[in-house]
Amino acid sequence: MRYTSSHIDGQQLDRLDDLIWIGDIPSIGVQRCPERDAVVFPDMGMRCTYSQLESSCNAFVAAMSELGLREGDRLAYLGRNSDLYLPVLFGAIRAGLTLVPLNWRLTVPELSYQLMDSNTRLLVSDRDFASAALEACRDINPTPTILWTEAGDDDVGLRERLSQTPSSSFPLRRNPDQTILQLYTSGTTGRPKGVLISHRALSLSRHAERINPDFDHLGTGVVTLSAMPNFHIGGMSWVLMGLVRFGTVVLTADPGPANMLRLIREYRTEHSFIVPTVIRGIVNALIESGEPPPPIKGIFYGAMPMSESLLRESMNLFRDCAFVQFFGMTEIAGSATYLPPQGHDLARPELLKSVGKPYSGMSLEIRGPDRTSVLRPGEHGEIWIKSPTLMQGYWNQDEKTRQVIDGDWYASGDGGRINEDGYLFLTDRIKDMIVSGGENVYPAEVEEALRQHPSVLDVAVVAMPDPRWGEAVAAVVELRPGAELSEEDLRTFVRGRIAGYKCPKAIHFTEALPRTSSGKLKRAELRSQFSPKTNATES
Repeated sequence: MRYTSSHIDGQQLDRLDDLIWIGDIPSIGVQRCPERDAVVFPDMGMRCTYSQLESSCNAFVAAMSELGLREGDRLAYLGRNSDLYLPVLFGAIRAGLTLVPLNWRLTVPELSYQLMDSNTRLLVSDRDFASAALEACRDINPTPTILWTEAGDDDVGLRERLSQTPSSSFPLRRNPDQTILQLYTSGTTGRPKGVLISHRALSLSRHAERINPDFDHLGTGVVTLSAMPNFHIGGMSWVLMGLVRFGTVVLTADPGPANMLRLIREYRTEHSFIVPTVIRGIVNALIESGEPPPPIKGIFYGAMPMSESLLRESMNLFRDCAFVQFFGMTEIAGSATYLPPQGHDLARPELLKSVGKPYSGMSLEIRGPDRTSVLRPGEHGEIWIKSPTLMQGYWNQDEKTRQVIDGDWYASGDGGRINEDGYLFLTDRIKDMIVSGGENVYPAEVEEALRQHPSVLDVAVVAMPDPRWGEAVAAVVELRPGAELSEEDLRTFVRGRIAGYKCPKAIHFTEALPRTSSGKLKRAELRSQFSPKTNATES
């Protein structure tokens, strides 16, 4: 098929009578496979069957009632990947609550902002982050209640509460419009925005995969491995892709190549979602050891670009493995497009640079600067997405919601083009976003933190190539007249304000930032300073 315009539609989102609501997974699992492991958590030697998961969900609902939470309240979760996350997720849906997963790598001010902005009433936190949790809640009024994941000397932890048998079970909730997740994503204004995701959106995302024959290799009872952080929509979606097939998810908080290889072999993992940085580590480890690759059936990847050379090397090493690429964003509850196994054809190298075609039920367009005209195939513009999984909006930010939603269409802010065969290729980033090791970093947020230093007059943040993380953060800083400041002092200052992965790896001081005659910053000129031949100092 050839397209006359850059508009492509995915398959129809049919068979809705077969839709599995995400909140129903534990109860359906009890009916179909009560003694099958729903999750295995080797980090602590824990296992949880579907029967146990259902019991834990009911216990969680009872605990929330005892703690005074009511329908519509927000509860936040601060912790690394753990078996405890699943009863919190499913239990929150059953209790009518909205879960706010927090990135544990954030600084105290960042955590405090998200807790305050979301009006969180209860914070579930690992004890590893006790200091940050207590400090983040200290100045919030009313102060959120903190429930620790593990028991202490004088309190009952979440794990102990979940082991208790509630006096009664609780009815399932199938309210399609219930806001079940509030996920924070950074933005161009420098402040994170709370993305509101409905029960319908998250359920339809997984349904679109279940009805698609390209995902038939993910069969019922599949064993999957997940090391992606559960506070990301990508990590959470991958866990649910296994559970909606009533399979077993091997969950770990350690994404290191050695641990990943060990778990794949030990638990005979069939499929895993792995970011390119970890894929590179796995490939290197196998080459250095000379050991044969484990017999994994599927490697799914995304969150950051993968070079063609790494993809070729991986496909040649894992010859009997299906590769699938995802491209998506939080605002549409996960993936927008995918490149299926048959698209990973070494004889068609041009497809290896594509992120594929739209999911079932979705449509894509490449629009021009006027935000209305649909461009022709091959022309570069902004990627617009029409999806039944579209967010309900940004929490308490109606104007920012209106800026990105036009009817049923979402303005992604990403640049791309669609070829004549309907494949999407990413080009530039309209929003100047930096993707470092799978983490999204927005320049405006980093710039705002740097500007708070009294010696900084102005600053611009851009991406620089990084062999390990794909991209790293680079800053060009204009100091106030007469001010003196070292790179390390500025890094130390900003580390207390933003997460470590957002801190500039390279800092270059300049007398004046390059601007156009109208005062607009010349970011392209700044990016050229951080080419592989840059002489900027790196830490």
